[in-house]
Amino acid sequence: MNTFKAALRVIWRHRAYLLVYLFGLSLMMIVLMSGSVAGAQQDAASAGVYESDRATVAVVDRDGGEAGIAQGLREGLSAGCDLIALDDTERALQDAVATNYVDLIVIVPEGYAARFAEAVRTGGDVPAVRTVTSYTSGVGAMARMQMEGLLSSLRSEYRARLVHAGVDADADGALLAHSVQRVMDEAQANGRDGIAVAQTGTAGDSRTGASMFGVSMRFGGYPIMASMTVTVALVAGVFNAGRVRRRLAASAEHPSRRGMGVFLACLLLGVIASAYYLALSALLMLPLGTDASIAPESFALCAVTVLMYALMAVALGFALGQCGVSEEAANGFANVFSLMVAFTGGAWFPASLMPDAMLVLGHLLPGWWYGDALGAALGLGEYAASGPDAGAWASSTGLVLMYAAAFTCVGLAVGAIRARRPRSDTAERTTELAVG
Repeated sequence: MNTFKAALRVIWRHRAYLLVYLFGLSLMMIVLMSGSVAGAQQDAASAGVYESDRATVAVVDRDGGEAGIAQGLREGLSAGCDLIALDDTERALQDAVATNYVDLIVIVPEGYAARFAEAVRTGGDVPAVRTVTSYTSGVGAMARMQMEGLLSSLRSEYRARLVHAGVDADADGALLAHSVQRVMDEAQANGRDGIAVAQTGTAGDSRTGASMFGVSMRFGGYPIMASMTVTVALVAGVFNAGRVRRRLAASAEHPSRRGMGVFLACLLLGVIASAYYLALSALLMLPLGTDASIAPESFALCAVTVLMYALMAVALGFALGQCGVSEEAANGFANVFSLMVAFTGGAWFPASLMPDAMLVLGHLLPGWWYGDALGAALGLGEYAASGPDAGAWASSTGLVLMYAAAFTCVGLAVGAIRARRPRSDTAERTTELAVG
């Protein structure tokens, strides 16, 4: 079709708008999404492992290694703490705490083993060791609680051995040493077992990939609408200009074929924009690995939704072109309307943060239903619990298509009115030709 080729040439003449709105804004989307991709990679790498902060602990033995209590505390705390050695001087200990070199200092005082054994035999309270905890970190306090738990377990173990062997059977402290070894071995074994994070559901990394893809496609709604609206409005405006319309009317091509040629050229532009953002959103998921793939049926539903959204933007641009708006007016309207549609459609803010008035406005604009169709196709948002919903997707995508039909009808109505009421300069020139 000659008109089809002419429309493509007009689009190419206005390629600057495509470079700015379609490709330029896509670079902004890549920058915004890169941080989310990096965060998703980190979350995926540590999804099944819980790692708590490790305290730095020093155990100072002033009891001469009696019953191995100091060494036992070192072994018991090593499972969840990093042990360091400190000189047993007041200056060294003070400097270590003041410079945050250590989170917890445990000092086993002289004669502690003897007092500990005596307290257990007589049923008294276990003597406390001296501790110095860093004031800038909570991990030191957690390590101290762990140390107190070890001493409590040691008391129970030693008491059980005394009851079994007799109260006076530990004159040489052998039972206390065996109790220390038993408690610390159990503490190390429990520390090696670690903590496992139970995974519920079947989402896994695929849910992360679907979320990333859905967010990027929501971001793409603004560039697609802005670029399609401006470009198609300019193309339709060129073909509706008086001089161009007279030249086309004098050609042998049927009017319906001319209109079809312009429509197909604009539709091709919408298909290219949709395919570009689909491919770009898919490429952004590559760093997440193969586990972050999307189900083919969900991807196909998203592709149809994006294509309908681009068709709606083409219809809006066609309506503007039929109204005969200027290039500046088309730019202004496209920017303001596209931003409003994206903002109220939940592309940048979740619905829970929007006031009621904005929610009502969002439901009246196509951006809301575009985002809802993507969420239903991918099983995101309110569809996260139930998974992809084909029925909800069909209804939301159908509403986007209804907006496209409404904009097309407005454009056709305006075009028909303008055809019956030609501009004054066109009428005057037609009269002059008839008189001449």
